[in-house]
Amino acid sequence: MLTLLEWGVIVELDRIQVVIRPRTAWESIDLGFSMVRHWWKPLYKIWFLFLLFILIITSPLLYWGEPFWLGYWWLKPLYDRVILYFFSHALFGEQPGFWQSLSSLRKTGLLMGLLSWRRFDLARSFNLPVWQLEGSRGKIASNRLKLLQKNSSDYDKATWLTIICIHFEWLLMFSFWGLLYMFIPANYNLDLFIILNNKSWVDFLSLIAYLFVIAIIEPLYVAAGFALYLNRRTHLEAWDIELAFRRIAEKLNSK
Repeated sequence: MLTLLEWGVIVELDRIQVVIRPRTAWESIDLGFSMVRHWWKPLYKIWFLFLLFILIITSPLLYWGEPFWLGYWWLKPLYDRVILYFFSHALFGEQPGFWQSLSSLRKTGLLMGLLSWRRFDLARSFNLPVWQLEGSRGKIASNRLKLLQKNSSDYDKATWLTIICIHFEWLLMFSFWGLLYMFIPANYNLDLFIILNNKSWVDFLSLIAYLFVIAIIEPLYVAAGFALYLNRRTHLEAWDIELAFRRIAEKLNSK
């Protein structure tokens, strides 16, 4: 049976909401972006609530006076799990709620790995479905990843996807500061370097800017990586062919 495994639950892929066919890696990335556009309302409702939830529970730490936005950067694999949970259900016609999406964080062993030795994995968006959706661990996960990554342009493009998204994040960060400076009246004698030397303001504005940046980029990053993963499995397991035969069989049985 054509299935996707998530938390030990078998889901039939004939309920999938996208066209299953072999794609190039760049087509798959575009499919991921299209998924974000298609489900943007329920996605961003959960996504913004989650970011607000994280901001509230970590707000006492902001008084340390350190650039705490670096901590929000380190926790990005945590955000990725919530976003991937949403897409893995929306793909099959389900709309998970906020608290249901938070259940994706319940496996602390996986979370510790993502926030430690796997934190700098450049192909994290491609590999995450293996750990989270297939539930693979240890040697089984290692062998599974080797199979998916072997001679795969999808895996290579997932690495480039991470690099490109990092550059876009920095571009948006610099754009935020440039936009802020542009709103200062020309006749107002204010030196930008004086503002930057005010550490408390810089930390606060950097945090706001970075949360805004990841609110835009991270859903696109996770969705594109998930689409690359689906495409790789389509190539390896001939999902499109099996689905075609199943539809033919259903038509014959209906006659």
